[in-house]
Amino acid sequence: MRFLRSFTFYIFFYTGTIFYFLIFSPVSFFTRNFVVILSTFWTKSVIKLSKLILGIKYEIEGYENIPKSGSFVVASNHQSAWETFFLGSLFPGSIFILKYELKKIPIFSQYFKKLGFIFVKRDKAFDSLKILLKSVKKLISKNNCIFVIFPEGTRIKPGERIKLNSGVFAIHKFANLPILPIKLNSGKYWINKKFNKREGKIIVKILPLINKEDDKKKVMTKLENYYYN
Repeated sequence: MRFLRSFTFYIFFYTGTIFYFLIFSPVSFFTRNFVVILSTFWTKSVIKLSKLILGIKYEIEGYENIPKSGSFVVASNHQSAWETFFLGSLFPGSIFILKYELKKIPIFSQYFKKLGFIFVKRDKAFDSLKILLKSVKKLISKNNCIFVIFPEGTRIKPGERIKLNSGVFAIHKFANLPILPIKLNSGKYWINKKFNKREGKIIVKILPLINKEDDKKKVMTKLENYYYN
């Protein structure tokens, strides 16, 4: 049954995605606002499709912790591809901070560019950090922005842990942005690099805002405790 569900999901996902993005492929002619509408519709569709076909539901705890206004950075743990779709739908128009390799994905790369996504080279940490901070400061000087970052830097299996990347703290301190931590357990159901998915409920915990904390160790330890305890 899981194989059949997963197979059906991927048929709809890949054919729908290719058809959708080919229709709207001349993205350079679109405004950013229109591209935000397109991408939000797509991410919400993927989440609904995973619920209807795969039986993957979700529940949000701590919704009241989301700031009502102003710029901030969402710092989520990363167990699967599910949260990239989910966070894109929860925070429409948000700017993702992603590894540089994703910039090369055909068709999607044009959408990423139009949406203002920021790409960092993990093998050039110092240079990437300078570019990241410069980009963030430039963006927030013009508009309120929501940034999304995965401090783990890669997908981590449930139960495993990794040293977090401190780029999120640099944004917090030098761009003066509060951090909104998010913990989720998507890897239990949307199993990374596995064809078969499991039905179940993903719990998304939106945790209290981290604001005006200059101690790097305190911030990173707090995030580690949120993600791994």
